[in-house]
Amino acid sequence: MKLTRLALHNVRKSYKDYMIYFLTLMFSICLFYTFNSFQAQKEIMSLNDSQSIMLQTLGIFMGILSVFVAIVLAFLVMYANNFLIKRRKKEFGLYMLLGMEKKDISKVLIYETVCIGVVSLGVGLLLGILCSQGLGIFTAHLFSVQVNYNFVFSPSAAIITAISFTIIFLVIMLLNTRVIAKVKLIELLQAERKQEKARIQKPFIAVLIFIVSLLLLGAAYYLATRSTQMFASCLVPILIMGSLGTLFFFLSLSGFLLQFIRSSKRLYYRGLRMFVLRQVNAKINTSFVSMSIVCLMLLLSVGALSVGWNLNDSLKTSLDTQTPYAYSFTQYQKADTQKMRQILMLDTDKNITSSETISVYTDHLKLKDLFNYAKDVDTGMLYKDANLEIITLSDFNKARRAWKLSPMQLKQDETFFISGSSSIIPTLNEIAEQTKKPLQVFNHKLHLQVKQEEAINIATEFGFSTGAAIVVPDAILPPQIASHHTFWNIDVKDESKIEAYDTKVHENAKKLLGTNEQTLRYSSMTRKLIIDNQAGLGMLFTYVGLYLGVVFLVASAAVLALQQLSEAEDNQKRYLILRKIGTSEKMMNHSIYAQISIYFLLPLVLAVIHASVGIPVVSTSLMSGLGIGDIGLANFFCAIVVILIYGSYYVFTCMSYKQTLYARK
Repeated sequence: MKLTRLALHNVRKSYKDYMIYFLTLMFSICLFYTFNSFQAQKEIMSLNDSQSIMLQTLGIFMGILSVFVAIVLAFLVMYANNFLIKRRKKEFGLYMLLGMEKKDISKVLIYETVCIGVVSLGVGLLLGILCSQGLGIFTAHLFSVQVNYNFVFSPSAAIITAISFTIIFLVIMLLNTRVIAKVKLIELLQAERKQEKARIQKPFIAVLIFIVSLLLLGAAYYLATRSTQMFASCLVPILIMGSLGTLFFFLSLSGFLLQFIRSSKRLYYRGLRMFVLRQVNAKINTSFVSMSIVCLMLLLSVGALSVGWNLNDSLKTSLDTQTPYAYSFTQYQKADTQKMRQILMLDTDKNITSSETISVYTDHLKLKDLFNYAKDVDTGMLYKDANLEIITLSDFNKARRAWKLSPMQLKQDETFFISGSSSIIPTLNEIAEQTKKPLQVFNHKLHLQVKQEEAINIATEFGFSTGAAIVVPDAILPPQIASHHTFWNIDVKDESKIEAYDTKVHENAKKLLGTNEQTLRYSSMTRKLIIDNQAGLGMLFTYVGLYLGVVFLVASAAVLALQQLSEAEDNQKRYLILRKIGTSEKMMNHSIYAQISIYFLLPLVLAVIHASVGIPVVSTSLMSGLGIGDIGLANFFCAIVVILIYGSYYVFTCMSYKQTLYARK
């Protein structure tokens, strides 16, 4: 009972020391519950079958991802706990001097862990439940469905969260018990921080390492931005050079940063800058490895947040270009027109407002045949073995009418590229500009022109209806040639009836075309299905990016905060000397803010520089067919999240640092 009271007293007395630890636990538990509560959110939404499946799939995926997140959070919590144990070694030494046995000290630590764990679990779950309400409304917004709001609680998510963090706390208890059992009294009483010598004492060597770091980072940036094809093939070297460049950057800073600033006496001797810079320099010297790791974690955080949002925006933007028609039926086999009209009920269904056919042909040409004409063009996004599709001008003008565009004209010896992808069409047009030799199409020589500079889809399809095609004059088409496939594009009055219509079409096709594998060659797509699936996929990108981004952001900020607070007690004597020589409290506070700001900003700024290079490349590679969304909006969203979480840790670190320094005036 006495040990329990002592543990509770310790927690109340040292709540300032526990603040960052508690904040980290609270954030982690809140995140874990929120992103595991998707199954319960469907209760407040009016979802159709495809949307329900997408939400269920998202819940399963987030559950799997949570295993990885739990491992990351476990290491983070253990790191934070280790910080507290190191900070209290003298206290434990005094307990032993007063006659307390090691097993009793271990019990006190266990009771403290239980106390902190129960409180943080309760507060974290409460915040998670509140956040999950907002997440449910945001999910409904992404699906564009009506919200039937009522309070949502997910028992399964709460149980999973409680079990996961209980396991983490049990591991912490075992580690603490092991540390106390192995430590010697003399080690506890002499637990002063040892000053470490500078790793690089000669500025020349530091400058040399700094130049090497810039060369490594420059090479990584060059390989990443040269082309999507090079980025994919050189991904491992890019990651290795980027990581080594980051490590060497922070290693070199400790060797020449102070020397560089000292060269300007006006800058160096102003206020307490000399003191602040020496403090920062010493800290970088002893923790350049951890700062490099934090920088890379921040890169993952910023990248995940921005890319996740950007990919969602790309999907939303692509919806307009992917869905020109309410319904598209793709015919891959020969069938007479009358039979197809029966299958599609074009003459009987009163909901149909218009219909048209667009046929796609192929000849001997493949995309790789065009690469020889344009060797300097980045063709990484083009599938070289794909057939070059051919569309007549009259059919292409049908598609232009659907987009409310004027018809195009074409000479008898001309052709031009089209594509449904906004990322591919510039590459195709670059090939057209460099190609001087005429193309041989259906035994006619056609000269490539640049006429269509924007992506245009000729049917409603996932992704895009055509990757790379040429438009040719109708006159060159052989009379008896069969199409590779034909799109039957249909618009309707009421799209809410389109699913029932699609079911009936497939029933008709089975009756009239046959059901065996050789003859059953057709497919269909509705605008509504694409919208639902794109919303689900965009939601997956957004939530995975948000989940991973926030986890790595919390981990990075917590590590930096704990490292700074571990210095606070050691710096107490230094600030006491500053006070004795007449330094004002305002100047000392300014030096504290400056020191912590530099330490927090250095890895963040380098991570942002890395991200500014990497985010467009990764976004382009992942969504090469759909184009890049609004990167500015994605970066704004990312900045808000970083300011809220990273800024919170910065503020709490400054407060705790000052409280520790001024504890004994």
